[in-house]
Amino acid sequence: MTRVLMGDFEALHRLGLEQILRVDGIELVDTAGVDVLDRLCQALPDVIVLDLDKRSTGDLVHVIVHRFPRVKVVACSSQHPMMRIFPPLHYGEFYESDLDPALLTSAVQA
Repeated sequence: MTRVLMGDFEALHRLGLEQILRVDGIELVDTAGVDVLDRLCQALPDVIVLDLDKRSTGDLVHVIVHRFPRVKVVACSSQHPMMRIFPPLHYGEFYESDLDPALLTSAVQA
């Protein structure tokens, strides 16, 4: 089972991502109004999904990939249908892909 922590998203964007990720083999964990880094320490997810459109996401990703290098980060944009995937143990290196339901599920579970 892949544990996925959902970061802070606008309601509609969150709902769409949750519907895509509600498949067998993925357990969704919400931030529940708690700071993402605090929740990350509590939930111990395999993957964290963040909102790429937020200004603070770049700094947050930097902290996560260096303090929690085994956690994969998937940052999704609703403004530009794309995602940026930061694989575990790559310390900030990433690749980009279209934001497509099948590709998102694959990126999270891979």
